[in-house]
Amino acid sequence: MRVIYGICSWGLGHSTRSLPVIRKLIEENNDITIISYGRSLELLKKELEEKVEYIDIPDYPMLISENSRQFIAKSIIYWPLFIKKMESGLQKLTKIVKNNHYDIIISDGRYDIYNKKIPSFFISHQMRIMNPLRIKFLETGSEIYNKFFFKRFKGVIVPDYKEDDLSGDLSHNLKKIDSEKLNYVGVLSDFKRKNTKKDIDYLISISGPEPQRTIFEKKILTQIKYLKGNIVITLGKSDEKKEIDKESIKIYSFMNKDKREDFLNRAKLVISRSGYSTLLDLAVLGTKALMTPTPGQIEQEYLSKYHNQKGTFYSVDQKNIDLRKDIIKANNTSGIKRRCNVEKTVDNIMNIINSGEFKNTF
Repeated sequence: MRVIYGICSWGLGHSTRSLPVIRKLIEENNDITIISYGRSLELLKKELEEKVEYIDIPDYPMLISENSRQFIAKSIIYWPLFIKKMESGLQKLTKIVKNNHYDIIISDGRYDIYNKKIPSFFISHQMRIMNPLRIKFLETGSEIYNKFFFKRFKGVIVPDYKEDDLSGDLSHNLKKIDSEKLNYVGVLSDFKRKNTKKDIDYLISISGPEPQRTIFEKKILTQIKYLKGNIVITLGKSDEKKEIDKESIKIYSFMNKDKREDFLNRAKLVISRSGYSTLLDLAVLGTKALMTPTPGQIEQEYLSKYHNQKGTFYSVDQKNIDLRKDIIKANNTSGIKRRCNVEKTVDNIMNIINSGEFKNTF
C-alpha cells in the first residue's frame, strides 16, 4: 500500500506522536511519503532516515496572541491567510497524486492534505478551537468550521480516550459535531514506560517559539539555584550541540529521542510547557509535572487550566512561576493514573484505515 502522511509543523508534537503510526506502516511493508515542513520535517528525517520519501510543503502559520484584544485583531488577518495557504498546499498535493498512485492519505493536523479520490483520514485532538475569552458562539463556530472540513475525510481520528480524557473541551462536550462519528483511539507517544530508578529530581524542558522560549529559559536559570537534587535541563535548541555538566545540574542544548526517553523515565518531576503532545508523553510515562503554557498559545493555556482543575498536573503562568513554591504544589498532584497502551492505539488506527468501513457521515 502506498501512503501519503501529512504532518502539521506547529512545533514538534505532531511529528513525534505520528512516529509510532509511521513505524507501524513501515513494519507492514507500506511505501510512505511524508509531507511536512521546517523543524518537523528535519526531525522526521533524523528519526526515519531513508526509510520513507520526504516532500517539503509549507503549511499554514500558527495563530499566537499575547492578549484577547490582539487575538481578535490577528484572527481577522489570520483566517484569509489560512485559507490561502491551505489552497496552495492542496494544489501541490493534487499535482503529486496526479502523477503517482496512492492508496491512503493520513493527515495529522493538516487540513490541506486530502484528496477526493483517495481515502483520506484526519488525526486531531482539536475538534473545537479555543479563544482566550471563551466566547461560546466563536467556539461553536469553530466546530461548524471543522465539520465543514471533516466532510472531506473518510474518518476523523482523535488521539484521546472517550472517557477519562486528556483533551477536555478541545474534543469533548461538543455542540455541533456528533462525537459518535469520531474515532477516539487512545494516546499516541513515541516514548515507552520503563522500570527505571528515579534518580533525576527535576527534568526541565524549555521550548516554544521565540521570544517566549528565551524568556522562559532566563526565568528558569535564575531560579534553579534554589532547588536541591539532581537537575537536568534541555534548552530545545536543535541547532546547537552544547552540554554543560556542573555539580548536580546538567544542561543540554538538545536531546535525541533515546536520551530524552531515558531521562523522562528517570525523572521524579517534569517542568515543561503544556502542549498536548507533552501531555500524551506524560500520560504514557506516568510522571508528575509542573506546567507553564507558552503565552499566547490558547490551546496550551486551556490544557494547563483544565489539568490544574482536575488535579492531574499543576500549572502556573510564565510570568508568575516561582519554582520553590510551585514544585511543592506539583508534587501533590496525581499525574495521569490510567495505564496507556500506545501499541493498542496504533492498532486501533490501523484497523480504521484498513477496514474499508468508515465512520464518517458528517
